Amino acid sequence: MPCSAGSDEPMKRPPVIDNIKRDISRLIARFEREDCLVNLAGNYDYLELPYYMSQDLENSGQRIHPTCKEALDAYVTPLSLEKACLSGMAIPVYYITNNYFEPPVVIDSVNPFMIRSRIVTKRGREESVAQSLTRNYKYSICCQEIPPGAKIKHIRVVMGWCNVAKYRDFAAEIWRVFRIPLARVRIMELNDGRILFSDLAQLPYEKLHQKERAFLKGVLQWEE
Repeated sequence: MPCSAGSDEPMKRPPVIDNIKRDISRLIARFEREDCLVNLAGNYDYLELPYYMSQDLENSGQRIHPTCKEALDAYVTPLSLEKACLSGMAIPVYYITNNYFEPPVVIDSVNPFMIRSRIVTKRGREESVAQSLTRNYKYSICCQEIPPGAKIKHIRVVMGWCNVAKYRDFAAEIWRVFRIPLARVRIMELNDGRILFSDLAQLPYEKLHQKERAFLKGVLQWEE
């Protein structure tokens, strides 16, 4: 029943909201090594409940990662590229446009209403791709140049650790720079073995593999 003007009866929150918040709170754990809490939801988009879980803990004076600022910056490709670069990580050459680009590139939309990526390696479709990803040239796109021979890969980073041994140093850098507990990270791997950071995306807790969950149990303590 809607609230009527002048009513003294408080508006009740639907029980489903409390149930969802309780489920998410089970994904809050303590990282003793850095004396902080971590939000393991893996999806920290603005307006999603995990984002507000971090906000509530921040407002109560707790040290929590990701913070709201860390979450907001993580999934906007140009921001994450600049953050990585300023922190000493290697990144591809990139530029922002809303029209012209030159292949080979990895393209990410910079659009609050759409998250899309494309890899364009050959000429001939620049105009149609740009028109699609910019929504008729209204929004910008971020174009990362692909170095000759580079391979585009995705790795899974869990509290600065990766199940693939050769990427563990890089995974540790992802945690140091971004403080995102769970992430799917796009990289460009060069012929000489060097790794360029390219993008950071969501990795929901429920999609973790058994080894990844076992690793978390070894380094975290879940809040009671």
